[in-house]
Amino acid sequence: MQILGKIQNEHLPVQDVIITNISTGEFSESNDNGEFKIKGSAGDTLNFSHIAFSSFNEKLTDVILALEVLNIQVSDKVNTLDEVTVNAFPNINAVSLRIVDHKAVELTPNERRLQTAGDFKPIHLLAILGGSLPLDPILNKISGRTDKLKKLVKFDQDEDYFDFIIDNQSDFIKTTLNISKEEFNRFIYVLVDNAEIKKAIETNNNTQLQFFIQDLALQFKDKQRIEK
Repeated sequence: MQILGKIQNEHLPVQDVIITNISTGEFSESNDNGEFKIKGSAGDTLNFSHIAFSSFNEKLTDVILALEVLNIQVSDKVNTLDEVTVNAFPNINAVSLRIVDHKAVELTPNERRLQTAGDFKPIHLLAILGGSLPLDPILNKISGRTDKLKKLVKFDQDEDYFDFIIDNQSDFIKTTLNISKEEFNRFIYVLVDNAEIKKAIETNNNTQLQFFIQDLALQFKDKQRIEK
């Protein structure tokens, strides 16, 4: 029979989940809304697999088959180390033990998914000669999934710059530079797309930041006059 399902992660739809009926070999893939269709019978086992979430199996029962929609919740992949107590030696940590080379950086969900997906490089093809081919990076490149994740990571980063400018430079932009309320958000997007603006924010150089903002404001107003 036909099974209708929806896959979510923390109440958000998850696309590109591969659903395989292990018993029959049939497979499907969730769409942008996390929805999927697949045929199955009582006793069949469905496998759910995704680059950013933990894979798992679900055995079909009469109760499950009676559901109008099979709702599936997936969880993020988590890589853990066995717990070690080192409280007696406060100087011992992951860095000193050479488990990591530097202090761990907290990743956004999209950065974590990009890291999990990997990236394709021409050198991966050399692995064919040694009989070992890293398929995940290549498949992700072919499907465009890695590029999509990179765009999402950039969006996360740009959003941080956007918020910083709104919180710290709004009065300067509106009052000193006379950017109208109607053009304010559009001008902020121009700033966020500028490498010098980003560098000034990262180095906490407010004088340089306002200099670049003022320069871009002149260009922005000139362009507005031309367009009108």
